[in-house]
Amino acid sequence: MAGGTLDLSVLAHLRLSAASGLVLQGPTLWVVADDALALHAYDLAGVWQSQIVLLPGSLPSDEKKRKKRKPDFEALLALPDGALLALGSGSKAQRQRGCCVREGSVQVIDLAPLYEALAQQFQELNIEGAVIHGGHLILAQRGNGAGGENALVFLELAQALADIAAGQLSAVGLRHSLPVSLGEVQGVPLSLTDLCTGPNGQLFFSAAAEATDSSYLDGQCLGSVLGCFSADYAVAWQRPLAPLVKVEGLAFQADGRLLLVADADDPEQPAPLFALDGVLLQQHRG
Repeated sequence: MAGGTLDLSVLAHLRLSAASGLVLQGPTLWVVADDALALHAYDLAGVWQSQIVLLPGSLPSDEKKRKKRKPDFEALLALPDGALLALGSGSKAQRQRGCCVREGSVQVIDLAPLYEALAQQFQELNIEGAVIHGGHLILAQRGNGAGGENALVFLELAQALADIAAGQLSAVGLRHSLPVSLGEVQGVPLSLTDLCTGPNGQLFFSAAAEATDSSYLDGQCLGSVLGCFSADYAVAWQRPLAPLVKVEGLAFQADGRLLLVADADDPEQPAPLFALDGVLLQQHRG
């Protein structure tokens, strides 16, 4: 893999373990976890502020039972009106729900109409990232399951917003999908874990090399990368990240500083919050 390693600085350890999505709004970092039922708010230093319950009830403490029942919120994005949208991965039937949070009020979103259509395109559906970019709502299909299919899925934004207002995401706004080739780390394929927009409008991605051939079962992580797409959504560049963690969430500050969260796949380990200096990132890109 060309280019030098990007060294991340640890800012804090969060009050959740399986951090999977990150959005920055002003002084607030919103974090969603794939094994939890609440959206957490932190300040820019990683100090916990509050939480918003997305779904009622509770999840079992037993790891296997929790995995079976969790909604698997893997993607988090901000909508144009400032609302936040958390999306289930779709890797199992109970993971086809999303939650739209607007001014503290939560609306459950049925993702099945869209995900059933996407399941016809991919051998093993696993949505892990989402972002608004170029007039589309773009989803990241993570290729860590059968077929190794990494892809960007493009939804027409106006239709997607109308769908969300009606409590669902449908296939009506589905435009096309683009396969994404990322290479390997130590023989293990890289697969997409998140998308975010940079300060100058570029589309960035994270990807992890996880030794598993299942979108359901976790495996050993052999490394993560940060990369950027070109204007036509080809991979322009990617760089390995240190330390060795499974990066699953990205958010840029206006000054170009990048914040990242990782999932240790261990409920006893708090998720780390990292920072990458914008100047350092500029030095390593291209």
